Amino acid sequence: MIQVYRYDENFVFVEPVPIEEPGGDGKYVIPRNCTTIQPPSYIKPMFHLEEQKWSEVATQAEKDEILKQVENGRVPSPLDILKSQNAEIMVQLAEAQNLIESQAKMIADLLLMLAEGGET
Repeated sequence: MIQVYRYDENFVFVEPVPIEEPGGDGKYVIPRNCTTIQPPSYIKPMFHLEEQKWSEVATQAEKDEILKQVENGRVPSPLDILKSQNAEIMVQLAEAQNLIESQAKMIADLLLMLAEGGET
């Protein structure tokens, strides 16, 4: 599983998107309007295709409005949002690791069965 970052038609960050499985050739297919480059902790990150980097495009008025809403408790702070996203990613990672461990055990059991002559 990999994590990519979707941006809109104006190249402004929309959301992280997990890609669960690689395509038939073993490579992950990155959807259109996505990048593997993680945006920094900006309020309104914008992706620049040519430079392959993010920049902050929020105006000072937008930043002030968000900070005012956070102070009033109406909107979670960008840090709170990132913490929540991080928690979701950690759960996905744990699930993927659990699956890998299950598959490794299954393969080990099959190899042992083959080594014993195919008897169960």
